[in-house]
Amino acid sequence: MELFKTFKPQNSLLQKYVSYYYIDIASQPDYYNEYTCYPHYNSTVSIYKNHSCALFKNHSIIEHDYNAQPIQIFTPLRDDILKVTQKGPVYKIAIVFEPLGINQFTTNLCLTERKVSPDFMLFSVEETGALLRTANENTLIALLDHYLIAKFNKTAHPYITYALKAFHDSEGECLIDDLAEKKIGISRKQFNRLFKQYIGVSPQTYRSIVRFRKLMHYKLYQDKLQNYTALSAEAHYADQSHFIKSCKKLTGLTPSQFFNNGKLIGSEDTFWSFKS
Repeated sequence: MELFKTFKPQNSLLQKYVSYYYIDIASQPDYYNEYTCYPHYNSTVSIYKNHSCALFKNHSIIEHDYNAQPIQIFTPLRDDILKVTQKGPVYKIAIVFEPLGINQFTTNLCLTERKVSPDFMLFSVEETGALLRTANENTLIALLDHYLIAKFNKTAHPYITYALKAFHDSEGECLIDDLAEKKIGISRKQFNRLFKQYIGVSPQTYRSIVRFRKLMHYKLYQDKLQNYTALSAEAHYADQSHFIKSCKKLTGLTPSQFFNNGKLIGSEDTFWSFKS
């Protein structure tokens, strides 16, 4: 990997909906990179300069093709691992959205499956071309901000927004029945249906991803030496065994394998495992 760099939006409104931007660049003709990204509650729009794309279950293969047009790939919230293979030179720009963030910039409501252009296009052909021609980092950020602000159309989902905040801000176990019936005021069945419609997974699965990501954050950013018993308590797992079981379910790995195999890249929460 030659260059991987993350950037925050400059616009304060966008910062509510966009977690960060990043660029991924490699120029070697024989470049080959394969990595695994893990369950996350964010969604991503990736723009590749001259590439073809093949989407399979839990695997995206991106191959450089000098004659190909730019492509846009939408990757929704993930509750399973996703392997990405990049063959040949890479020039990639990505926008990482907060939960429900992408919904503020597109009228496309089918946002629960990976899609590649022309089935999904957040940016026009002209906008995509301008972004890929931009060499200066600050200019690129300003241009991304400009295009997104022009597309902004606030879409309110009060029940879902309230639930997301509850899952992320809870200081203890967030019970689904209490959240639906006592806090929001709808049946659990209706809540499950709405949540899956807009988020793509059940409330229980989303809660598991949030809890897992909280523990990851504690481990990677706050105290790398902290043991799993203490980490499990901080992230509101019932006990260490509960965390180990959840880690295996979400990543296919034990906690030790997961943290030893993975690598933080950029300055945000991009944590990938690279094939050696």
